[in-house]
Amino acid sequence: MSKFKEPVSEFSVVGQLLDFVIKDGYKIKYLRITVSNIEYWIKLSKPLRKSLDPAIIPGAWIEVSGTSKLKLKTGKLKLKAYEVSLAAPPHQQPTTVLVPKTPTRKASILVCQKSSCRKRGGQAVCNAIASSLKDHGLEDQVKIKETGCLKQCKHGPNLVMMPDKARYSEVAPQQIPTLIERHFV
Repeated sequence: MSKFKEPVSEFSVVGQLLDFVIKDGYKIKYLRITVSNIEYWIKLSKPLRKSLDPAIIPGAWIEVSGTSKLKLKTGKLKLKAYEVSLAAPPHQQPTTVLVPKTPTRKASILVCQKSSCRKRGGQAVCNAIASSLKDHGLEDQVKIKETGCLKQCKHGPNLVMMPDKARYSEVAPQQIPTLIERHFV
């Protein structure tokens, strides 16, 4: 297998707002929140920066939903918020930690079926994907999409796991069950 993109997942967390991180003297760029005595910096999406509730002030309990991405080179967790709202204090709710949500986008696997990938075993990979999805009971939840060239012809067969956008090259049919478990189970 070759390079692949960092996995992206959704999260929802409740924590206490410590402070805002301001850029250019007036733009709120990050929220500093504490969850279970761990401090997180969560970047605000641009639309959210303009429409942030004025009742959200340092010391308030907030619920933040968004996406998380683990940077493989640095090991850092990048958090980006798409929704921020006031939440109840912790004595009125159970302790929460960063919890992935189920993906809202449709899951699919893009498999190159152009001549070079096909000659290198693209059809066998497609058959292995279908078999593995059936074994895991995911044939209704994950679609297999046969595509045109994925621009890695010399390293075929190629595939992309969506919605993670993880790219794999030189994929052998024996690797498919592991990939299915990594992305969809």
